[in-house]
Amino acid sequence: MPARAGSRGIDQCGAICCRVERGGRLSVLLITSRDTGRWVIPKGYLERKEKPYRCAQREALEEAGIVGKVRKRPLGYYTYLKDSETPLTVSIHLLRLKNEVDRFQERAQRQKIWISPAEAALLVEEPELQALFQSIDADNPLTSQDRLKPHRISGRRPVADAAVSLARSPPSH
Repeated sequence: MPARAGSRGIDQCGAICCRVERGGRLSVLLITSRDTGRWVIPKGYLERKEKPYRCAQREALEEAGIVGKVRKRPLGYYTYLKDSETPLTVSIHLLRLKNEVDRFQERAQRQKIWISPAEAALLVEEPELQALFQSIDADNPLTSQDRLKPHRISGRRPVADAAVSLARSPPSH
């Protein structure tokens, strides 16, 4: 496991991959995890001197075969328990699909689906990630000129019962 990302407080970076369907409906990508088969987003550890948004872009390609334009500024953050014991903070970056390749590193190990953000919120387990998908469903960031506004929530609950935090800086553990 790579070292923690210093003062940023980010352990991993992930991508919410989006595309606009015919009729303007927004779809997001979910993939299965390799170990449990749960629905997740492409995410992984930062490499040495790697920018968080570049990490999210790399993970989308390695885990899902997605090539796209990634936003530098995080959409938000979520926390989860790695292996049911280690709390990790993930910086989430929005990535707009440009191309979907057939051959990618983890193709044989994962399944993927394109669904509405509301459906994605029902399938992922992490409460903060659910809230990020719900915020995307309420305000399509790809068709709107307005960026999603960060929402601040005072106080933090324990990781097991985490609340959404779309603040500009990651939550502290």
